[in-house]
Amino acid sequence: MILSTNMQKKILMIDIKKVLILFVTVDILLILFSIYLGNNWLISSQFAFFASILITASSFFGYKKMVEKKIASGDIPKEDRDDLEIIDDKHDLYGKEDLNEVIKEERAKITNFKTTALNLGKTATGALSVFRLLSYGALFLSCLYLNRQERLNIPAYLIGLAIVPLTAILSIFFKKIK
Repeated sequence: MILSTNMQKKILMIDIKKVLILFVTVDILLILFSIYLGNNWLISSQFAFFASILITASSFFGYKKMVEKKIASGDIPKEDRDDLEIIDDKHDLYGKEDLNEVIKEERAKITNFKTTALNLGKTATGALSVFRLLSYGALFLSCLYLNRQERLNIPAYLIGLAIVPLTAILSIFFKKIK
C-alpha cells in the first residue's frame, strides 16, 4: 500500500504540529525557570530559543525542498515496494543478494573520497539555503544585540540554543520506546 502524496503531507503536518507543541511546552518550562533567575536570563534564553527554532525550521524545509526536487528529477527513485515491506526490510537485508557483498559495497561507497565529495556537492543546496543562512545571521545578530545591551547571559543563551535539538532528540528517543 503506497501512500498518496496528499496523505504523506497530512502525516508530515501532524508530526510537525506535535513537535511544535512539544517545543512550546518545553519553552514555557524554560520561561518559568527563567523568571525565577531574572530578566537577563529570560531575555537571553528566549532570543536563543527562537533563533534555534528558526535554524531548525529553515534547515528542515531546505532539505525537504532539496529531496523533493531530487525525487522529481529522478535522482532519487521512488520506491516500488509497499510501505509494510519497506518498514519490515528497510535495508533489503533479506533480499536475494549475499549480505556480505552488500556490506562490502556499502563500505566502499562510504570510504570513497570522490563519492563523499559528490554527495557534499549534491546536498550543498540544502545546507546553504537562503533562509538557513538568514537564520544563522539572526542567531549572530541576536547575540551581538544582547551583548551591546549588556543583557547577554551566556549560560542562558546556550541553554536556549540547546533546548530545540535536545527536545528533538529526546522526542525521537521516547517515540522509539513506545
